[in-house]
Amino acid sequence: MKKGFTLIELLVVITLIGVLAVAVLSALNPIEQINKARDAAKRADSSQVLAGLDRYFASNEKFPWNNFTDHSASVDVAFSGTGDMIGIGVCGDAAEVADAEAVNSNTGGCVEGGYLITTQELKGQFGKRPYFKSTALDADKLYLYKAINEPSISVCFVPASKATRDKADDANTPLKDLGITGGVATQV
Repeated sequence: MKKGFTLIELLVVITLIGVLAVAVLSALNPIEQINKARDAAKRADSSQVLAGLDRYFASNEKFPWNNFTDHSASVDVAFSGTGDMIGIGVCGDAAEVADAEAVNSNTGGCVEGGYLITTQELKGQFGKRPYFKSTALDADKLYLYKAINEPSISVCFVPASKATRDKADDANTPLKDLGITGGVATQV
């Protein structure tokens, strides 16, 4: 008698493994996995904006919003806003360079690159990302916050995944208390 498995036995085992795999995949919650991926992309893009702001400051000794008449020329003033604001430096508009509170009306992202793009601190296509659409939901935007007399800038986003929200809730940071007032991130 030959030792080994019959074809029927192998098919039964493979079917059982397939059923278990489907059960495990459904337990992992694919929507949560997609939201985690979106949060990872937002985190990476937030880091790029922050690095671009740091490089811009190192080269110019001021932030992009200090170029506008709406804000003091001092780098020590507090500042907050959404990523689609012209003063942040990603989006720009030659017709409204004096108004840092104006937002880009193009639903496809920035019409024109801001200071971070024109000085090549960020790539030109960066302004086409969904965070820079003026019609984006508040939860889909990037928020920038700089406290008065503080050298640090924070670029924040509203997490889509439960795991990222839980991690933010556990963190001991005042930035988790940022709220949205009139479309602008403010500390509450």
